[in-house]
Amino acid sequence: MSKTYYFVEMEHIEIPSEGFSTLQQMTFQETKNDADPVSTLKIIDDNYYSGWMRLQALHETLDKTPRRMAGDPEYLHQSIVGGDKPFDCYFNENDNILIMNTSKMNVIGIQRRLIQYYPDKFKPKQKELNFKELLKQLRNTQIVSSWFNNIQGKVNAVGLYGERVNLDEIFNHYNEIGKLSAITVEWDLENEELPMNVMFTKNFGVVLYSNWDVAKDLEFLFELKKLLFNPDIIPT
Repeated sequence: MSKTYYFVEMEHIEIPSEGFSTLQQMTFQETKNDADPVSTLKIIDDNYYSGWMRLQALHETLDKTPRRMAGDPEYLHQSIVGGDKPFDCYFNENDNILIMNTSKMNVIGIQRRLIQYYPDKFKPKQKELNFKELLKQLRNTQIVSSWFNNIQGKVNAVGLYGERVNLDEIFNHYNEIGKLSAITVEWDLENEELPMNVMFTKNFGVVLYSNWDVAKDLEFLFELKKLLFNPDIIPT
């Protein structure tokens, strides 16, 4: 089982009492045009766990796959999707970190839309994880896979697998000609019978391969936050 979380460091965030909600134009039935997709982000519990609040987010997108509604002979050239798939976010005012439990597409999409509609209230920091420094912090950790992209050659992306792949010469080769975009580490954790894999991505994404409950996920993510936002990795 895998669960994906993304850390978003905020330069400034001011959550309205009613939450964030993007505008939506009205739909006129006779035009058969969809309304605009909507993004929302609102507080559900202001003291959910260990000083972190829980928010619920929703991010609709346009799907341009032609489809036909039941009983309607005409095809819709596009439709809005995602309105039935809310996702949880967690926020701590003390360090201005937002954790989103959703896909990369939703993380990027909802940020862009909220920046557009709330430029003075929603200002995330735009940056990528510094893998070079992260690898130094993980030098005693077993890294079992890595992904490189932006390779100028016969392929655009390469994945490497095996014990301590970061110590292999081929890892250094692709690290020089490409850009490291993800690594997976294997950790032996206290009170866990089996090792657990954790993937880190360049957009501060963390994939946990576990069957933990939300509380245990958050405890683990809080510890990872100390690693990912270490001053040696992310200059202040």
